[in-house]
Amino acid sequence: MIQKTVKIIESPFSPNIEVVGNFIMKAHFPCSDSMVTIMINPNITHYEGRPKEKSPHIKIRQAAIYQSTDETQTLTFNFKENNVQKITIEDKSFEIKLLHIGKQKIKGQDFPEFEFLVTEKS
Repeated sequence: MIQKTVKIIESPFSPNIEVVGNFIMKAHFPCSDSMVTIMINPNITHYEGRPKEKSPHIKIRQAAIYQSTDETQTLTFNFKENNVQKITIEDKSFEIKLLHIGKQKIKGQDFPEFEFLVTEKS
């Protein structure tokens, strides 16, 4: 049985993707101070992280390209109507509850932060 708190920050300094049991959660647009969109199981078609050797010419920390597949689900959360969403992945049922929408200050900038509670249901 899985019960996990997931925090996703939309920042170039941290990945906006989280593995939970047998699926992936990724922040997606649109998002705001009152709502967030999450992709479940997007297909990662390209990923490029910052090289290990530091170079003054490389400004990107990470870049990823995603695409939807038949298995990808897009869920929108807010605190008024869609605070809890239910999904089924590989015959397992999960409840995803939006806990918090806020800002995380990183290197002097505010970035959107989203927190969820993911619970596997029997």
